[in-house]
Amino acid sequence: MGVYFKKYVENCVHLKEVLLFSSLTLVKMVIFHYLMDLQSGILLITFNNFILILAIYFLVDLCSSKNRLRNLLIAHFLISVLFFVEKIYFSHFFTLIPIHSVYQMGQLGGVSESIMTLIRPVYFLFFMDFIALIFYYKQNPVKVKLQKKQRLAFFLVVISLILVTSLVSSSIVRSSGGMHTPYNLGVMSYHFFDIYNFVAGNNTADEQDVHEYIDEYINRTDLVHKDTFGLAKDKNIIVLQMESIHNFVIDLKVNGQYVTPVLNDLVLNDSFYFNNYFEQVSTGNTSDAEFISNNSFYPSSNVQTYSRYEENEFTAFPSLLKEQKGYSTFIFHGFEAEFWNRENFYTTQGIDHFVSMEDLEQDEIIGMGISDGSVFRQSMDYLVDTDKPFYAKYVTLTSHTPFRMEEDFKFLDLPEAYQDTLVGDYLQTVKYLDKMIGQFIENLKKHNLYEDSIIILYGDHKGLRVEEEETNELVSKLLGEPFKEGEMYKVPLIAHIPGSNVDETIETVGGMVDFYPTFANLVGLDLDGVPMLGRNLFNAKEGFSVIKNPLGRGSFVDDEKIFLMSSDGVFENSTAWDRVTREPVSLDDCKEGYKRALRHLKLSEYILDNNLITSSSN
Repeated sequence: MGVYFKKYVENCVHLKEVLLFSSLTLVKMVIFHYLMDLQSGILLITFNNFILILAIYFLVDLCSSKNRLRNLLIAHFLISVLFFVEKIYFSHFFTLIPIHSVYQMGQLGGVSESIMTLIRPVYFLFFMDFIALIFYYKQNPVKVKLQKKQRLAFFLVVISLILVTSLVSSSIVRSSGGMHTPYNLGVMSYHFFDIYNFVAGNNTADEQDVHEYIDEYINRTDLVHKDTFGLAKDKNIIVLQMESIHNFVIDLKVNGQYVTPVLNDLVLNDSFYFNNYFEQVSTGNTSDAEFISNNSFYPSSNVQTYSRYEENEFTAFPSLLKEQKGYSTFIFHGFEAEFWNRENFYTTQGIDHFVSMEDLEQDEIIGMGISDGSVFRQSMDYLVDTDKPFYAKYVTLTSHTPFRMEEDFKFLDLPEAYQDTLVGDYLQTVKYLDKMIGQFIENLKKHNLYEDSIIILYGDHKGLRVEEEETNELVSKLLGEPFKEGEMYKVPLIAHIPGSNVDETIETVGGMVDFYPTFANLVGLDLDGVPMLGRNLFNAKEGFSVIKNPLGRGSFVDDEKIFLMSSDGVFENSTAWDRVTREPVSLDDCKEGYKRALRHLKLSEYILDNNLITSSSN
């Protein structure tokens, strides 16, 4: 091999093209890593990625019997597109696009406006060298074919390079506790390793762990709280899943105006308010929030849950309401039925009637779809005609990113510093939703549905991110303290029971996985033999919530602290702080919580992958 390769270097002009394209790609990658603020192990990561880049271009050259320069240019262009798209994605999610996002390609049309707001002209610089190469090779054409011996040399080089990068990547992942992220592998190696895992379909937990889970979580005696059991028995159940609503908007004043006066009033009257409730969504965002709340299992980190598991069997909250109490079940949503595969997946959840954009009069469009106010109004015709208790869930939409609304729907007088900003636009959509909820409640009263209902409201996921500099600065001013992950992941949960004389704030830390057991208890369902990972927050002895951060698997929050697993997968590089004092906490005090979070995630994924929910309860 050494003789062939040396001879090739000395005699073949076209080797310089492979090195040129590889070097230009390396420059882009180094710039991208700098923009990611990638620091830990940067030399090893850069070396490993460059090896993979070389392998790609050598492979393209090897497979090009003719038109090799054209093929190299095409490969270079596609890699440039990758960097361009990744920068757009990274600017919002602060990670790279996982391979399982191929399941979500069909969703792009619905969020095209959100995507367009993320594109910056500077991102097109990733194509600058490609344009220069086109002009250069038009003036200096290169036409050289690989000979048989040279092809053998190239083949051996490609195999060697792939072997090296595979070994290095595997070593990095092992040293990071099995985690592969853009921050410990870099751009190219991350995608290489991600594709490998996707194709291999690696399991996350072994069978013994699952049997231990079944023994521990099926025959549970901790899900009943006698004082609240059946408090909302036989009432209509109305659930409002509020798009992108953070908990910090509750009781928040801006320019002397309350942002959520309606929600504030609900918190203080006939309600349980869970003020330490955390979102636990993955890349499915809104659909993930629905899934966790209905099933008490975490959504998959690797695939789109609503598509991957539509053939699974579930014992969901709506299903149990139908089975044990004879409820009619509805879901109302102002967007397309096929988005997130809702129209198919809802049948596994016990939903009788899914009322979507196609079933409603499109009389008022804001952002992605029919306005929340219009959906609330039109839904009344469905509810008043129901002759038995109903479960009605509203998946709201108007406060979806990029939070743009016409002036007629903006009800806040914002300070100048917040006008024409993402935070200002966000607050306007929150104010709108709050106002529409108030009108919805008045409509329930008008149709004599209010007194016989429990109204549950919760935020589905974060709307603003701590990583965005301007956003962080503006939100921090609103809060009077730094905007950190503890507030970013926290969403409100309110259970309003008219006439109950309840006025209680539940301080216990919980997450969306606790929704099902908590409210099954409140409406008097029998959970004997129903497998679930969540706890009843009315009697939970300690607070705990997994933070489902795709970059920091094993992150969690409990009553005392917040732990964020390092994005490079190295436990010692993680951060933790006291929830009250915000002072750093020893990582040694976080190990048990970290292990607990990992176990929950792995077991949940294994059970979903193997369709074990209903079989384990038999």
